[in-house]
Amino acid sequence: MEDNKFNNYTLSDDEVCNIIKQFESFIREKSYIFGKHNKDCEQEIRLQIYKTLTQNRKNKKI
Repeated sequence: MEDNKFNNYTLSDDEVCNIIKQFESFIREKSYIFGKHNKDCEQEIRLQIYKTLTQNRKNKKI
């Protein structure tokens, strides 16, 4: 069984942003390529986290 600690598919955008903020130092640490910080890599990591945590979220009907 896959471990889905965060993804209960009901996380709001604010909750997802808080998770990303909590992992900010880790994301920054992992976005170094050949010893240099890569902002594009950092942004891609953030985007993938957001996509993963919101992928099967049910859209609210207006």
